[in-house]
Amino acid sequence: MKRSRLISAVAALLLLAPAGQAALFGRLTSRNSGTSNISLRKRLHVNTLITAPGTMEIDWNSVYSFSTTNFDMPSTIKYTPAGRHILWGRTEYSVAFDSLSNAEVGGGRTTQFSQSLTFTANAVLVDGEKLDFAIAPQATFFLRDESGARLGAVAIARYDTGRNSIGATLSWSGATHPSDSNPAGTFDAGFGYGRQLPGEGLLSKFTPHFNAVWEKSTGLERVVSVFEGVEYQMTERVAFDLSGQHFSIAGGTPDHQLVFGLTINLGRRN
Repeated sequence: MKRSRLISAVAALLLLAPAGQAALFGRLTSRNSGTSNISLRKRLHVNTLITAPGTMEIDWNSVYSFSTTNFDMPSTIKYTPAGRHILWGRTEYSVAFDSLSNAEVGGGRTTQFSQSLTFTANAVLVDGEKLDFAIAPQATFFLRDESGARLGAVAIARYDTGRNSIGATLSWSGATHPSDSNPAGTFDAGFGYGRQLPGEGLLSKFTPHFNAVWEKSTGLERVVSVFEGVEYQMTERVAFDLSGQHFSIAGGTPDHQLVFGLTINLGRRN
């Protein structure tokens, strides 16, 4: 891969204040799989498709919703074993969850741990000089509010040319126990573009990026959401990201959010 953005998270993002979540697939009333979706969008134009073999990353994000005043801190722990095989060396294993979720309920506010845990195995099938392709089976298991699980997969393609990165995703997930807030099936298609700024100094550490997602869930209208932001690659192991999220700008109820993210690569695990 062209730029090795081997990073994940560490530290506190207790900035902002009450906020809401953002799920790309799964129109869940409660917040679900937000971190995995934030990480996925960044990988279309900023991060490599998987962490470097033998290294671990942690992502933390603070998400504030201007529409609902809800606040979430979605987190992801990612690890790629060192090796030469597709399942042991070219597949990243991760778990995503909300380390903190604060929402307005019945005139007051409540703070809880994650509603669900999302496990992903992101396997790189094509690792070319410019073109990369990965398949990521994914399973979300509910800890409260919903029952059963959501099972699905994401296909990810990315093309790097010069300072530009272009990416696309196709994903589908289905519920084992559907409900009004947990649709039986969800399909979405996404597109992302990012460009590392030119130069050799501070400016070259910034990468503005843009994403758009089309989503259709069983029993719900089609929606379009857009996302824009900029990443600052402070070091090879540490990066910050500031993004805006605009859900359902076409179809559904709009939700505008602000995301501050920290990604830290913890290095090789001996």
